[in-house]
Amino acid sequence: MVISKINAMRSKEGSSYLFSNYYRPPSPTAASVASAVTDSRDQRDQPSKKCINVREDLGCREKICQWTYSVIDHFGLSRQTVAISIDIFDRYFATKGHRCDTDLALLASLTTLYIAIKLNEKKKIKLSTLARLSRQQFTAEDIEQMEMEILKTLSWLVHPPTAADFMSHLIDLLQPSTSERTRHYIFELSRYTSELAVCDPYFIEHHKSTIALATILNVLEDEIPFDELSLECRENYLVGLTCTFQWFTLNIQAINRCRDRLRHLKWDQQESHMDDLQKRDRRAKSPDTTILEHNADLSP
Repeated sequence: MVISKINAMRSKEGSSYLFSNYYRPPSPTAASVASAVTDSRDQRDQPSKKCINVREDLGCREKICQWTYSVIDHFGLSRQTVAISIDIFDRYFATKGHRCDTDLALLASLTTLYIAIKLNEKKKIKLSTLARLSRQQFTAEDIEQMEMEILKTLSWLVHPPTAADFMSHLIDLLQPSTSERTRHYIFELSRYTSELAVCDPYFIEHHKSTIALATILNVLEDEIPFDELSLECRENYLVGLTCTFQWFTLNIQAINRCRDRLRHLKWDQQESHMDDLQKRDRRAKSPDTTILEHNADLSP
């Protein structure tokens, strides 16, 4: 049953939710949707807005992700809802060549969050409440109009499999002898790292299954001691994945690249809470530093 669920989600992300299906080259009129949605109010006296690329403008997208997480935490909702919201956000703007103005980016982030909450939460947030989060910049009607624009553009495909969906099932495939405590610990550590990946545009075009597996493999290698999960259990787990899922073997290079990126994301996050001495100590033990020092020793 678990294998069937994983294969079904893999089929889903590789077909109807494949990111490349949505990408359209940028055009000079890519931001025109902003006018179609927000011109219901008189904007003739407002200055012209700067057109940005939400994929390349890392500050803009990162702020949107962080803001979305803060809203979810404030209302006590699932952080998985953020992954759904940002997935819809990314696929929608891919159809616009990633180009828009800052007003449209904000309105779209409000709207995709509204859609994700309706899809993923039992607790509902009033549309008027979300509208107030824009500090009177947008009304409930603006969000409703944008919702229809996004749903039509994405052909109502707004139930993407997330990395957490894959992780929960992949962890189920660990050896039966693995304790529930260890399984829970692996999932929580993996979930935390996958949340960091949501904010990084590097992972936009990577399958969520690839991110999930990369995250789990990092946790098993870096976080779980052998008295919690034996070497034999780990080896059997990897052999089982290799034999069961052909995509694991076919995507091994992408998985390894994601593993490296995820490690750096986690290091960067940890560094923000370290003093200078701790940072130097950690870097001295990192694989990259070891390689650099080895090369330096070989130089004349």
